[in-house]
Amino acid sequence: MQKVLCLSAALFMLASPALAAGAASVSSGAGSRLEAIRARGALICGLLPQVRGFASVDANDVPSGFDVDTCRAVSAAIFGTPNKTTYVEARNVAQLSRTDTDTDIDIVVRRITSSLTRAANNGLMFGPVTFYDGQGFLVPKKSGVTDPKQLNGKTVCVQTVEYHETSVMAYFKASGLSVTPLRVEDDEAAEKALKSGDCAAFSADVSWLGSTRANIKGGIDDYVILPHLISKEPLAPLVRQGDDQFFNIVSWSIHAMLVAEEYGITSKNIDSMMNREELEVQQFLGRVPGNGKALGLDEKWAYNIIKTVGNYAEVFDRNVGAGSPIKLDRGLNKLWRDGGLMYPPRIR
Repeated sequence: MQKVLCLSAALFMLASPALAAGAASVSSGAGSRLEAIRARGALICGLLPQVRGFASVDANDVPSGFDVDTCRAVSAAIFGTPNKTTYVEARNVAQLSRTDTDTDIDIVVRRITSSLTRAANNGLMFGPVTFYDGQGFLVPKKSGVTDPKQLNGKTVCVQTVEYHETSVMAYFKASGLSVTPLRVEDDEAAEKALKSGDCAAFSADVSWLGSTRANIKGGIDDYVILPHLISKEPLAPLVRQGDDQFFNIVSWSIHAMLVAEEYGITSKNIDSMMNREELEVQQFLGRVPGNGKALGLDEKWAYNIIKTVGNYAEVFDRNVGAGSPIKLDRGLNKLWRDGGLMYPPRIR
């Protein structure tokens, strides 16, 4: 039942009023969001298909990416299948807080940096961090640049997003150095400026730089993303305040993919793991009941996520990691035991 409403090859459009009329709404206090989602028969997920590897659509209007898989995991937890999802465009987080919009969006997953004002000012809550991002630099490999400080005195391309320019200027000023910023509208303009030498580097969030590099001809071979971050951008999904059950389902769906990686459970070996004797593994896979009941879900909710979507490593690898055209290093997104920041709570 995976659906995309009013989709063009380039953009998701807002859903039609017909969907809202047919959807069970919780804005009027008519029950929990989980009840509404089940009555509707689909999870409505707000995306912004702008960055390859995170959310994009192919020629057949099929969405894919890291953010899409987060939505699919929540669908798998609720319905037992990742395909009961409807995707709509979410350009503004305020859409999620309004109750008079055409769609009753359940969750927004669109490379949003978790921050106090975005949540508190809109009556929203951020779930667990799904991707530790940060502003970085893309440079031509032939330039020999290995540290941003080597860009001193040069021109650096930045996205038209204002804070990217502000971050660049603040970073170099704090280092006693200076660069000249040059704003570019898109990847094509960045590629042209890098190849002509008008810019010595392109600065944006690493998630965006990976997409940019993949879109440039010969990008993976000829361009390097420096391992230096000049900002903190922890990306996380957003849900409304006021429904703790749905917030918990979203949170534990994300945790489940990380816990599965810790246990060495993948989409390919999960059935053979059903006979493992560790109590926590048995609880995780639903052989010992309790976790599902606590969330209001089937006891095999975590099994369904891993079987149909995969663990965190699988999701990362196929969308933005070594198994994808993006080929980002996992970096901070490694498990804690591997030197990263991903440290999920225990599922028991």
